[in-house]
Amino acid sequence: MDKSIHNFFYPNSICIAGASSKELSIGYEVLRSMKLFNYKGKVFPVNPKSDSILGFKCYKSIVDIEEKIDLAIVLVPKRFTIEIIDELLAKNVKSIILITAGFRETGEVGENLENEILTKIKTANARMIGPNCMGVINTISDVSLNATFIAEMPAHGKIAYQSQSGALGAMILNSLRETDLKFAHFISVGNKADMNENDFLQFWQEDDNIDVLTYYLESFDNGFEFIKPFLLNKAPKPVVVLKAGNTKSGMQAASSHTGALSSVDRVVDSLLKQAGVIRAENVNELFNTAKGFEAFPIPKGNRVVVVTNAGGPSILATDKLEKEGLVLATLTSETKMKLREIVHPEGTVNNPIDLLPHGNEISFPAVIKVVLEDENVDAVISLFVEPGVVKPMPVALAVNEIKSEKPILQVIMPKPEFWEDYRKIPEPRKPIFRNPEDPAEVIANMLFHKTVYEKRFEVVEKITELFNSTNKNIFSFKSGFIKQNDISKICKYYNLPKVSQILVSAKFIKSLDVDFYPVVIKGLSKDVIHKSEINAVKLNIKNKTELVEAANEIKNNFRNNGFEVEEFLIQQFIATKHELLLGGYRDKSFGPIIMFGSGGKYVEVFNDTAIRSAFISREEIEEMILSTSMGKILAGVRGEESINLDETINLIQSVAKMLIENEGIVEFDFNPIIVDDKNELHAVDIRIKF
Repeated sequence: MDKSIHNFFYPNSICIAGASSKELSIGYEVLRSMKLFNYKGKVFPVNPKSDSILGFKCYKSIVDIEEKIDLAIVLVPKRFTIEIIDELLAKNVKSIILITAGFRETGEVGENLENEILTKIKTANARMIGPNCMGVINTISDVSLNATFIAEMPAHGKIAYQSQSGALGAMILNSLRETDLKFAHFISVGNKADMNENDFLQFWQEDDNIDVLTYYLESFDNGFEFIKPFLLNKAPKPVVVLKAGNTKSGMQAASSHTGALSSVDRVVDSLLKQAGVIRAENVNELFNTAKGFEAFPIPKGNRVVVVTNAGGPSILATDKLEKEGLVLATLTSETKMKLREIVHPEGTVNNPIDLLPHGNEISFPAVIKVVLEDENVDAVISLFVEPGVVKPMPVALAVNEIKSEKPILQVIMPKPEFWEDYRKIPEPRKPIFRNPEDPAEVIANMLFHKTVYEKRFEVVEKITELFNSTNKNIFSFKSGFIKQNDISKICKYYNLPKVSQILVSAKFIKSLDVDFYPVVIKGLSKDVIHKSEINAVKLNIKNKTELVEAANEIKNNFRNNGFEVEEFLIQQFIATKHELLLGGYRDKSFGPIIMFGSGGKYVEVFNDTAIRSAFISREEIEEMILSTSMGKILAGVRGEESINLDETINLIQSVAKMLIENEGIVEFDFNPIIVDDKNELHAVDIRIKF
């Protein structure tokens, strides 16, 4: 475990550079929080004008501190930060939190200062959090550290949380008495000049005090390094990410269909899913899911029973179950027989089980215990709405007392005073959810993590081989789209199904002899990306006369659009049953990406594609194919014969390998790949850019 990262959460001594005696200043509030929550280590406040603050002895300068400093928290005005950083590094301090703001977030001058500090940090082999952040919390009793300017201390739990937004971090801390969240670690990272989500991912995966990792992120500094541990099965703990900044902008200056279809948010969504990282849609889901992992066993399957005293909320709960891919469990006749002995005659023993408004602290747990014994049940949702005649607290406590290897998630919809009373119950107390839809989200997310993690064991060996491949840069060309002859070399090397073709200069088209009519003729120019947009493709040419006529028409179409034909590509005409798209590009954050889906000139209109990291197994490729509408068609619908999916999987595997092994490839499109009436594949239009 990295000692410099360890010292951010487990320091034996902390220097507060910029401590202040002025109440409500950040330098005062950070020190006050540390005192209030009884930090167990030594504290060295630095303030040249004070002898002591809040009972802590002050030091005139960092130089005056003779003892070892594990962690330094810098709060001085921006103009003094360079001097303070220099003094800390001179004392061999390796862990620094720079809370001070006014750097990259303010413009070029601030960015230059941030870069200067970062250079010093890296040269000294130190680590820094921030700038423009709010500090660190560790609730573990041996440390008991709140080094933020928010005077709220979470109860101790097993959740770690990293926030890129100080404001959102403050909001979450300020709402602790409402949400009943329990953290082990909290860290605000601000501008992420040095340390980012990847550093804490590895650290928290190895820290036995952490069970669940949660993140609020506005950007991934290096998305590839974030997902890599998951792909290599080195991140067993559940990770939940709330990623904001969901832009719809595609890859800037995209010159391929693949790039145009790959919005930043879509890449994030697809690759997190591939890695098994849970992506929350909002703060509520982020922390409800974390509570679920912390407090409940992971269900073995997706079969759920809803026990309720209210019809409307149970409908909302069951609707959400279906949306999340969960199902209402089918109870056995034996279970229903036992339930009839408990449930009021006007209630129902079908799932959802309705106990009517008289359901209470006796009937709720009795029914739940019966359904837990049913082998068709994987999880239970207990949903209680306060009707006035039955108080919620006895019901909540009675359900909490049930011991089971299957999760029981409670929703209580009470009067407001219930929540304050419930928080007074001594720990450990299980989380109770507020909305009927919440448990379905939590159960689905827990199952998603379990399913992906278990499947990873089956494929990790093959994924590891891709990461360890020594075949690098087999092909190298000048920047730009490469020529057809060079494409042919790559296709031959990777055994890609390129159709028979002839490449001829525009001026020699009349003297060309072709021996594989019917053909397709395409006009080529380095300045023309999408040929169909200027009618530069002619199909089913049956003889030389038609070929020359088609060539002349394409030349005219080029000229009408301000271009000149450089070459003609003559290809064997393939009768089309389906058109596929297979593409890829190198994402600036997440590395090599591949895409599969419906192809042809309407590819952006249909938008029927799936995205994955190129570090992918055969099993994941099949799942990728079948996640698209085109994939379902290829697998056979309405009595049609399916194509040989193995051939399609082999092709995708080959282009993924091509992208991994040739780091000079910026992007590529195979569009379309034609599926003929014999269900064979033919790549008829290939573009590769270095």
